[in-house]
Amino acid sequence: MGSEARDSHAGKGRVMKLLVAGFNAHAQLDAQREGDVRAFGPVRGGPDDEHDVDVLFAGWSTTVLHSPTAGIWSLGHQKLGLAEGATMEKEAIKASPRPTCAFGDHNGLIGLLSEDGRLHWATQHSASRDNLLVSVTTDASPGVSHIAPAGNERVAVTFKQAPNGRLCHVVEFEDMEKFQTWYEDPSGEDNHPERHHMLPGRPKQLLANTATFALLMEGGEVYSWGDARHQSLGRSTTAGGDGVVSAEEPGVVEALGGLRIAKVASGGWMSAALSEDGALYLWGASMPGAERSIRCLREAGAGEVVLVDIPGGEEGEPLDVVDVAVGDAHVAAVTADHRLFLVGDNTNGQLGVDSEQQFYEDWTEVEALRDVHVQRVVCGPRATFTFVGSGYDSTQAT
Repeated sequence: MGSEARDSHAGKGRVMKLLVAGFNAHAQLDAQREGDVRAFGPVRGGPDDEHDVDVLFAGWSTTVLHSPTAGIWSLGHQKLGLAEGATMEKEAIKASPRPTCAFGDHNGLIGLLSEDGRLHWATQHSASRDNLLVSVTTDASPGVSHIAPAGNERVAVTFKQAPNGRLCHVVEFEDMEKFQTWYEDPSGEDNHPERHHMLPGRPKQLLANTATFALLMEGGEVYSWGDARHQSLGRSTTAGGDGVVSAEEPGVVEALGGLRIAKVASGGWMSAALSEDGALYLWGASMPGAERSIRCLREAGAGEVVLVDIPGGEEGEPLDVVDVAVGDAHVAAVTADHRLFLVGDNTNGQLGVDSEQQFYEDWTEVEALRDVHVQRVVCGPRATFTFVGSGYDSTQAT
């Protein structure tokens, strides 16, 4: 599954420090320490002189990073490198702007889509352990804008539209191999999508989690489809109802109707939506089958979307939210006053609160970051990355 950073780069142009906490068994967060990172500290292991670093992909065992000067590199299990004869491909990636879409799975980055519409695949080089970013775009390849692989191997894709286009085409494939075969030769006799959906509007974000897809349109509408268990679609799929859309087809999340949604985030069995006026909505389940659950989701019924209240405003008013990210079983939110709040699983320290407590059912603030101007947040499955401005002292990191 892809990193949620791929569709949002708030604060672009500002120099921000990247901090991280969470699962570090493969040294994918901090190459200079062993074990999990339970309190937020700098990402270490890339170019020494880097600042203004962004997260392209945050996976279970690999983190892929990008900067305007160093291009793309990785930490952890998967090694993105350069083998002899691959200079042209590597330099093309390094010189290009930040990719518009990056996606992967449990093993690491699968591919990325560059701004010029070319799809690059992370391909194992026979003479080394490195994975080379190799273009697989052919003259026949269709123009795609978003690629989202779910944890159950299904893949959804949206197409580029003309500037005045108002019809969004979404296609689905059983797995990544079938998508790539179709992409390289879409006219092949057996190379065709398993499903094809047509929706009004223009796509802004396409995300996947364990078994569902979420599509945000530029007009603010949110569609969901896939596996309807654990309230993961945020809408009713009961057969026979008037206007009810089946789980297999993209259906509007009606609870968000009339709201101007600016961003969606998804991970595990949960999804979140953030409105332009700072309201945060959440649906799904944090740890299906386990006794632990996020309090605000505990009483939610099938197809129900929950309006999240993060306390801390004046006279007890809930705080406005400006960014949100979702991991496998935790959620992170940045408030308008630049504070970071998290909730859910903390088994690997992914909440960054320097505590051995394994689960937080209520929102908790990372007080150590209260004065450092938190700007953005990105979640991996068991990790949280946050971008901070002035005030952070790297000498305090453990």
